[in-house]
Amino acid sequence: MKRRSFIFFLALLLALTACVPAAFAQKTYLTVYEGPKTMTTSETAEVSVNGVDLFVYDVMVNHEHIWNANTQPADTPMTYFDFEGRADIVVRMPGLADGVQSAEVLPAACGIRPEVREGAAAFSITQPGQYTVVFNGSVNKALHIFANPLETDVPDPNDPDVFYIGPGEWVMDAIALSDNQTLYISGGAVLHSIISVNSASNVRICGRGLIDGSDYAAWNQPGSYARVPIDLNHAKNVTVEGISIVNANCWNLNSYASKNVTIDNVKIISGRQNGDGFTFQSCQDHLVTNSFARTWDDSLVIKNYSGSTKGITFRNIQIWTDLAQSMEIGYETDKGLTLDPEISDVLFEDITVLYNFHKPVISIHNSDDAYVHDITYRNIVVENAMMQGDNGFNKELIEMTLQNSAWSTVRDEFGSIDNVLIDGLTVYNTVNGRVPASRFAGQSDDNRITNVAFKNVTILGNPITDLKTLKLSLNEYCENITIE
Repeated sequence: MKRRSFIFFLALLLALTACVPAAFAQKTYLTVYEGPKTMTTSETAEVSVNGVDLFVYDVMVNHEHIWNANTQPADTPMTYFDFEGRADIVVRMPGLADGVQSAEVLPAACGIRPEVREGAAAFSITQPGQYTVVFNGSVNKALHIFANPLETDVPDPNDPDVFYIGPGEWVMDAIALSDNQTLYISGGAVLHSIISVNSASNVRICGRGLIDGSDYAAWNQPGSYARVPIDLNHAKNVTVEGISIVNANCWNLNSYASKNVTIDNVKIISGRQNGDGFTFQSCQDHLVTNSFARTWDDSLVIKNYSGSTKGITFRNIQIWTDLAQSMEIGYETDKGLTLDPEISDVLFEDITVLYNFHKPVISIHNSDDAYVHDITYRNIVVENAMMQGDNGFNKELIEMTLQNSAWSTVRDEFGSIDNVLIDGLTVYNTVNGRVPASRFAGQSDDNRITNVAFKNVTILGNPITDLKTLKLSLNEYCENITIE
């Protein structure tokens, strides 16, 4: 009798447990950050998470998809928080004349279909990541939401090797980090400064706050100059994690001749001239992962300025490229005039291009004399390939060339491109619903593009199994270009 009663009780308990809503199955932890008292929240967007209002920043972007040395950026709203469990997000857009009529949450792979009702868009997320909301079918005033994982391993503010930036708005001279030092920018902090790591090792830059370059005029304006928010120069063993970089007056996160650098969950939004995102020159063993770059110039960039490049990985990154290329190798591949320069062992993996408005999505422009080889693109998703260019050409989906350019240093010799794999390329939406062209151009019998393999290419829902359908043009100096 006791055994029967126990079995009945257990069955009843299991049945009741099965009826518990999923929202209660996992506990939710949420961290939100007040904005600085010296700043006001955006008048364009109102955002709440689990009923808590968020501070919303207006950050510079650029909707002018042509090069203009004197262009004036617009702004778009951005906000962030940390969570684990479930986050219920509600967005209103008082800055839009028609309010919220429709909304789309990107990336498409997240499968979120927001509910739009009474002028508000509502949706839920259960995974940390970067989410972009586009309203009323227009990219203007798109909302960027950076939903971070809960913060761990916060440095001790009393540690003499820790520069601890607390909440608030701070204006500082350049911060130079030395061996074994940490810069912590806390959530709710906005730091107007630049960070330099010059010939230093074992350096960490972390937190949840913002580095904001809006105090500086664009680098090409009279009396101004380049102020790179994070600049690594001959550095070793550097970690950058969790922070956001906005409103830079030029490049955003630069690494030159550095080794063993890890960048995780770093978000960039850039709207000014030469606002490259993650840009590395002559570096070794760099990993960028779980990050985001919306840029008004190349988003992910590799060049040679002094010596060779080897062992660079970009993984699980979202890109929005308002101007120039999304994933660019070149043009400068031997700016330092070194002997036998190479760019090799580069991996772009699990990259989502939300929008590309200008030049190629995938590009290798060997404009000097380097040997560029063993380059892999794996699982690349292009949600909106809207390349239009601003000079009548250079708006391909994929472009690989050996040729002189305005950026060439070596003009009397050329290099080569060899052993490139593009495995998993999916394009959802294109201009006019057509397959965009691609182009390969070698230079001579001795300077060729060789051994490029395409696999698992799908454009506009159609598998692409031949080079003609891919609309790939090849000159006579290309060899063993295959697709399957």
